[in-house]
Amino acid sequence: MTIYWPDYYKNFRCTAGGCKHTCCAGWVIGIDEASLKRFSADPDVSGNIADGCFILKDDGRCPYLRDDNLCEMIIKHGEDYLCDICREHPRFYNDCDGHTEAGIGLVCEEACRLVLGAEKPFELISDDGSKMELPDYVKTIFDDSKPLTEILADISGGRRAASKLRAEIFDGMEVMDPKWSKLLSKIIEAPVSEEDEAQAIRDNERELRNFAAYLMYRYKGAGRFAEESVYLLADLIAKGCGLRDVARVFSCEIEYSDINIDEALETFS
Repeated sequence: MTIYWPDYYKNFRCTAGGCKHTCCAGWVIGIDEASLKRFSADPDVSGNIADGCFILKDDGRCPYLRDDNLCEMIIKHGEDYLCDICREHPRFYNDCDGHTEAGIGLVCEEACRLVLGAEKPFELISDDGSKMELPDYVKTIFDDSKPLTEILADISGGRRAASKLRAEIFDGMEVMDPKWSKLLSKIIEAPVSEEDEAQAIRDNERELRNFAAYLMYRYKGAGRFAEESVYLLADLIAKGCGLRDVARVFSCEIEYSDINIDEALETFS
């Protein structure tokens, strides 16, 4: 089956020890069956596994994550020795009729830089160089003849929640990091006005347009979810947060919790 990637993917490289938010700490690392069988035969690895997962250190770091944030397993055996989740993260795949649409998730700071910092709409390209036209629900986000606020209202049917209610809904979901609740509490305690939301979007139009397009691509035209997510980021920006920082935290909290993303897509359907 042909896999199509956004064209910025060719520039993606894990920054390894240079990453400020390593993906090898704070996450349960489940091991696929084939890798588990291979690791079970390796005495250097088998002792660090329990219940199909790596046994994390007391500080939540993977047992193979060195102090310099490089992976001991890669250094010793190469990247092909890794289990699926370690080798594939932060990539995602959506099976479609006759092809697969893939991408990289914003939970990774390097992915945030590439996705949000793109200066033009992305194209979908396969490994053999063939191209696929973007779905209409993604192309509409890149229509620069309209402001992003107008496009979002169109794709959501104008059902956007007020800033306090929106923050309360997201805050009511499973919390991965208490710092996320502290960020949302800034909005709950002092809601952001529509004027300040609109200004935050205008000031960050290109990157928020890329954020909306990413969500529409990954979640197949979930317009209401995309709009509420863009406005949540705008509210946090209005509270003094950096766009890429909160986009990454949003992805950690919402996209990388199966419970939360299902709830968010259902709530904002």
